[in-house]
Amino acid sequence: MLYELRRYDVAAGKLPALLDRFGSFTVDKWKEHGFRLVGFWTPMLGEKSNQLVYMWAWESYEERTKKNAAWRADPSRAQRWAESERDGPLVNRVYNQLMEPTAYSQLDRGESFGPDAATRNPYFFELREYQAMPQKIVDITNRFGNFTCEAFKRHGFRQVGYWLNRIGGNDHVLTYMLAWESLDERVKKFDTFAKDPERAKAFAQSEKNGPIVEQVTTTILRPTAFSPMK
Repeated sequence: MLYELRRYDVAAGKLPALLDRFGSFTVDKWKEHGFRLVGFWTPMLGEKSNQLVYMWAWESYEERTKKNAAWRADPSRAQRWAESERDGPLVNRVYNQLMEPTAYSQLDRGESFGPDAATRNPYFFELREYQAMPQKIVDITNRFGNFTCEAFKRHGFRQVGYWLNRIGGNDHVLTYMLAWESLDERVKKFDTFAKDPERAKAFAQSEKNGPIVEQVTTTILRPTAFSPMK
């Protein structure tokens, strides 16, 4: 499976109109065209406040190409775009990257990150991107696969999935997503994880030849009303 992470820089003052276009038209039309929408979010905390973030899942690059072509050629799409952009474009630019799941990605292993959304309040989602030091991306993915994922599980982290870039962005980034009931829960569990002596040991071992992470970018996301993932 391929996962496509897409981020829209929204034009000033146009977020309500863009959300309405997605919620009242686009998401349903995607279903008609066979798109798999994984989740759809707006940022709460992070680098940019004027963004929309969503993720598609594809069986192959060929499927993506075929279904996107049909979607772009849909006359109802052109009509709705023209109506919604009478007063100017809603989106300044779109960023997208195609990613493959790691061997331990929970989403592809069928491991649920929580009970059915109908039985609880929606979670907050944390998108974390680890930029590796040069030639160190394998060290990062191995540390997560051999230690961090199990340690997260012991400390009650809800892990959604882990991915590596294949097209777009760069090839030295590990992207993953966590789910939280609250920001307070996030702080408490990360604090506990940071104090875990096994963590200190595993990190020291993985960094015996120098640091493996150059920087970490994190964004806290809130699911929209029409997001499949809540």
